[in-house]
Amino acid sequence: MKHSPKYRLSHWVILAVSALLFTSLLLIPMAVRPADAATQLTDATVQAYEAELKKLKQEREKLYKEIVSAKGSQTDALELKGFLDRQLNLTLDEIATLEALIDDTDIKIGTKQLEIIDKKADVAEQRTNFLERLRITYEEGDVGYLELLLGAESLYDFLTRVERIGCMMDYNVTLMEKYQDDTVALEAAEDELEALQRVNEEKKLELEDKQADLEGQQNANNQDLAQLQKQISSSQSYYATLSAKEAEVDKEMQEYIRELQAKANAAYVGGEFIWPLDISWKRISSNYGYRTLNGVREFHRGIDIPANAWSNIYASNAGTVITAQWHWSYGNYVVIDHGGGKSTLYAHANQLNVKVGDKVKQGQVIAKVGTTGNSYGNHVHFEVRLNGACQSPLDYVTQPK
Repeated sequence: MKHSPKYRLSHWVILAVSALLFTSLLLIPMAVRPADAATQLTDATVQAYEAELKKLKQEREKLYKEIVSAKGSQTDALELKGFLDRQLNLTLDEIATLEALIDDTDIKIGTKQLEIIDKKADVAEQRTNFLERLRITYEEGDVGYLELLLGAESLYDFLTRVERIGCMMDYNVTLMEKYQDDTVALEAAEDELEALQRVNEEKKLELEDKQADLEGQQNANNQDLAQLQKQISSSQSYYATLSAKEAEVDKEMQEYIRELQAKANAAYVGGEFIWPLDISWKRISSNYGYRTLNGVREFHRGIDIPANAWSNIYASNAGTVITAQWHWSYGNYVVIDHGGGKSTLYAHANQLNVKVGDKVKQGQVIAKVGTTGNSYGNHVHFEVRLNGACQSPLDYVTQPK
């Protein structure tokens, strides 16, 4: 069938207008794209981590001033030791927060990358649909909208054809709007991905700095601790005071553990207790029972097992964590309730890996060896208690050969 130049011109006008609209859609997303979208990230979780890091930084700066002041005064050795422990704990908290932020952002990056893949597929599909619509418009253009209207045989037929043309135009507009929305969403997702990746790179560098800071802090602390040990050793009366305080702590600990166990009223988990460190760390530097240190006779309520700093401390048996905190004497310590009135205590840790209420399995890493609290060498102080009262740990665990 041949058509007049007038109809072919109408067809080309429609095709040209459709192509122009499609081209304009390619440009619209660039125009509405926020200028600062790639430089800002408003994720609530990230902001919460940032707020926590800011708080920890402020606390550490305040503590640093206290340490400087304590070193320049006659503050007793144990108080200064407590300052150094708190400084270590704050740095560890900063590292843990950074690691959590990085892990959380890694998950978000993976999710966002999958989202972008889906959105790219949607955009490609919309582009294909629109091009297909252009092709159909071209093929139907031989008739043309004007010819379609003028060919009406009645008013009803005319109105029906108007409605048909309206539906066709509405469908074209819907296709174009869908393509535009998907393109804008894709670019927004790509902007957010860039921001997340930038946050992660920045935080990884910050984490490296914090880890180096921790190492330097530990080296400096070790020098301070050596001086503090000399100070304590040179004063028998001072050490006697500490021993008396330890006895008071033991009474408080008995009541505290007994009260918590009574509330839980749990049955014994069963099984044998295991050594709380890797069996390569088997030497006991101080046994359970009476000992004389710095000329003072005292009762040692557990066993001391020396190990390298940051070695793993394991749960001797399954149970529930009822205490995980810092104490001036125990330093960072954990108490696990095993039911049946039995509990174990692990003290002087550099880092605690569990919190109150956690259910732990036998052999699970619960802390890292350190020398926090009333301690002047890396080791774990391990206690076994029955109804809050100390027992000989070697009645419950076997020392490795």
